[in-house]
Amino acid sequence: MLKCGIDIGGTNIKFGFFDGEKKVNSVVIKTPKVKEKVIPSIVCEIKKKYKPSDILGYTVAIPGVVLNDVVVFAPNTDIFGLNFKEELGLLLENDNIIVENDANLQAMAEAKATGLDDLILISIGTGLGGGIIIDGKLLNKNGFAGEIGHIKVHFGANSRMCGCGKLGCSEAYVSCKAIVKDYNDINHTNVNSKELFDLARAKDKLAIKCINDCARYLAITIATVVATTGIKEVHIAGGLSNAGEAFLRNVRYHYPKYCVRNMEDVKIKQAYLQYEAGTYAAKYLIGDEKNA
Repeated sequence: MLKCGIDIGGTNIKFGFFDGEKKVNSVVIKTPKVKEKVIPSIVCEIKKKYKPSDILGYTVAIPGVVLNDVVVFAPNTDIFGLNFKEELGLLLENDNIIVENDANLQAMAEAKATGLDDLILISIGTGLGGGIIIDGKLLNKNGFAGEIGHIKVHFGANSRMCGCGKLGCSEAYVSCKAIVKDYNDINHTNVNSKELFDLARAKDKLAIKCINDCARYLAITIATVVATTGIKEVHIAGGLSNAGEAFLRNVRYHYPKYCVRNMEDVKIKQAYLQYEAGTYAAKYLIGDEKNA
């Protein structure tokens, strides 16, 4: 039987279908702007491809906080209040559904894929998320553990407003959305994240500065989480991880300026599952009783 991973983003919803170890299909649709259409759109897309009876189970990656299967906080996507497990379960006639914060799901899948018992997974896309694995288990309390996008990295009246409504959150400085806004506001342009990275590779000074500022704030964020958890393995996933090794070298350069003593040797690397971790969670977690 198949496993289906669903990754809900602010712009797109991605689907990955797996047969054993092999990915057999993938689909991308636009995220509906009206939340009442999100779940029906997901069900419609799945039924276009397969009979629900052909699918063993689902993982649903949510860009926000999930408590008792209900989305209680989603600053970048209008899905607040939706119960994906209950509603998808009824429409797809399947109760084998894991609904979790996207970065938490990614961290669980990354830990399984790499065999690591201790891991900080940071996912950088439209926003900034994090998942923390300690002794092989996801750190999660009241749905909010690992919300590193809301660590404060800037203080003062000129701090940026985050999507959560608070000032100075790391997400307001470390995300594709943030660096693109920085560049476009200064340069009066309308480039996207891919174009920005291309400009940086072409030695555009403003693009390089925007990416460097992002790397510095990410280093501050990592130093804070490492000081709190003592974990020395940090994996970077999401759209910004595709900026490549040059971006990560920049993060590593800034990190020692902010970390506590004896934690300078933290490994900061690109995630093994990288950009598709949100859908690959199904491959690694469905059928695993420990995580399900």
